[in-house]
Amino acid sequence: MISSDIIKKVFEEIIPFNTYLGIKVVLVEENYARLVIPFRNELIGDIRRPALHGGVISALLDSAGGAAAMTTLMQPEDRLSTIDIRVDYLLPGDPRDLVAEGKVIRRGNRIVVTEMVAFHENPHKRVADGKAVYNVRSLENGNSGGLDSR
Repeated sequence: MISSDIIKKVFEEIIPFNTYLGIKVVLVEENYARLVIPFRNELIGDIRRPALHGGVISALLDSAGGAAAMTTLMQPEDRLSTIDIRVDYLLPGDPRDLVAEGKVIRRGNRIVVTEMVAFHENPHKRVADGKAVYNVRSLENGNSGGLDSR
C-alpha cells in the first residue's frame, strides 16, 4: 500500500482542483479514506436556500473514492483515473463542512470499484451517495507514468 502521507500530499497539495476546493484528508487506511471540505461561501450553488453546489459534492465524493482506491496501489508511479462515477443527491448540502468517506468494494487487475458517502456530522444523515470505478495503470503491467511523470 502507498503510505497515507503520500496519499495525503497528493490529494491536498498535488491535485490543483483539490487544493482550490480546500479538500483535506482526515484519515487513510487500507481500502478506506475520509476527506473533508471546510465550508466557505464560494462553494454555495443555491443562494436562495443556501446549499452547496452539486459539483462540489461530487468532486469530494470522487476524491474520497480515489483516495481509497489509491490505497490499493503498489507504488507511487502507478496511475489511477476515474472511469465512471454515479452520484445520488439525497439532501441539500448545508453551508458547513462536508465529509466524505470512500471504501474499496472490489480490486481487480485493472479496475478498482468504490462506494462513497457524503454527510455533515452524522454519517446516517447522508447528503449524497456515490459509486465510482477507477482505471489502474501500473508499472508492473508495462505502463509508464504516475505521480513522478509530470
